[in-house]
Amino acid sequence: MTFGSDAAKVGWKWALILLHLLLWAALALQAYRTAGAAEFASCWQIVFLIVPPLIILFLVIAISSVLVVLAAFFRPSICRHPGFWVACHGMILTGGLLVCNYSAYAAAGQVDCLP
Repeated sequence: MTFGSDAAKVGWKWALILLHLLLWAALALQAYRTAGAAEFASCWQIVFLIVPPLIILFLVIAISSVLVVLAAFFRPSICRHPGFWVACHGMILTGGLLVCNYSAYAAAGQVDCLP
């Protein structure tokens, strides 16, 4: 059980997680509203083709975040480490990008980004 300033620190961490989730929800909604042919909401994945190190960075963030959060199920002491909170934000980032992609696809279907 946490008391005093420790409880406030944990509360702020959960508030940041919630804020991060709300940000990605808003971005997914905007992607759904603005999706179309040759629009950024539908074609942002081209950035990974233009700057190849970004896909490597994205994969490293995604894989390491998932591994840390999965490890926390078996070793709950990991949850007290600051890296756990970074991994939570990494999973939200990964999930947010995937949901934005899916929402744009749901709105406009498959589009041609390279005419």
